[in-house]
Amino acid sequence: MGDWLKDAISATVDKVSAQARRGGDFPHITEHGKWVFTSDGVWTGGFWVGLLWLGYELRKTDELREAATRLTERLLPRAADKVNHDLGFMFYPSAVKGWRITGNKRYLHAAVEAAHSLASQFNPAGGFIPGWGFFGSEDWSGSVLIDTLMNLPLLVWATNNGADAQLLDVVHRHARTALANHQRPDGSVYHVFRFDPANGNPISGDTYQGLAAASAWSRGQGWALAGFSMLADMTGSPDYLAAAQRVAGYVRNHLPEDGVPPWDYAAERGAVKDSSAGAITAYGLIRLWELTGDAEHLVLATRMLEALYRTCMGDSDIAPVLVHATADLPHGLGIDESTIYGDYYFLKALVALQEVESRQYGTTLSRVEQA
Repeated sequence: MGDWLKDAISATVDKVSAQARRGGDFPHITEHGKWVFTSDGVWTGGFWVGLLWLGYELRKTDELREAATRLTERLLPRAADKVNHDLGFMFYPSAVKGWRITGNKRYLHAAVEAAHSLASQFNPAGGFIPGWGFFGSEDWSGSVLIDTLMNLPLLVWATNNGADAQLLDVVHRHARTALANHQRPDGSVYHVFRFDPANGNPISGDTYQGLAAASAWSRGQGWALAGFSMLADMTGSPDYLAAAQRVAGYVRNHLPEDGVPPWDYAAERGAVKDSSAGAITAYGLIRLWELTGDAEHLVLATRMLEALYRTCMGDSDIAPVLVHATADLPHGLGIDESTIYGDYYFLKALVALQEVESRQYGTTLSRVEQA
């Protein structure tokens, strides 16, 4: 097992532990290298709680468990959100993970409620969950974000834990809509696809955080790769598996030599990076390797994670884990900064890679978690 991997996990948990000791609200993105916090977690609070639970699993310290418990409790009322397509992001890393660790049934029930709240937003005419919730007053009722794929595993999990089995129909209909409209022939995906919300007719591909409608926003490629891979694992669908492999092929063909994605794969040479896209993509590649056994996926994931560790790991005297992330360049948010989702998927991917390497060296560890 590479020393860099052990060092990366240790350094990441050190940072998570230090932030837990500081207390406070939910870290979101940084400005000038300092965390901006939110009181309700907006759409990213689950990632910070997920980091705390992951850190607790690795270190078993009281401070990490207490912080994870306190902030999970603060998120539970959000399970009733009715205009929020990110409930999977909020509740899988926090309530589901917390329930698995503690057995607390309140976490289980809140996560199931969140799944029903997410499914209640489904537009049956178009076969999609709109990508609304945190974009101001603009009408997003006909806009579908590729990000939503990553929220669907909450629905699959919920059907195995007491939720209405019809939630699986929502999963498959939304995923099929994404397959038919978001993914392009070269394997890349639109960030946004717009539909007529009244009749569900497709209109056109678009973007919100990418360079252009026809470009390949790098974090969106990561969301698609990881989302389709997880859904393929959880449902057994060969169509989702094939879609994930197509995205992986696109990433492999367009990733720069340094192994860290630019904020958009169509951006000019030397454009700002998005380390969060690298972390999410690497996690998706590991999940894809678990399903296919194709060594190319694991080699590329390892290359990307080591590149993030060597070129984007924050110094020990700053709070965030990864620097050189770009949250939303077109709207001037978090450019060459840090994001809590980047930090979460970095640790998630590192732990997944460690489990893979441990199995290869003969140590018995659990298979990579479903989500």
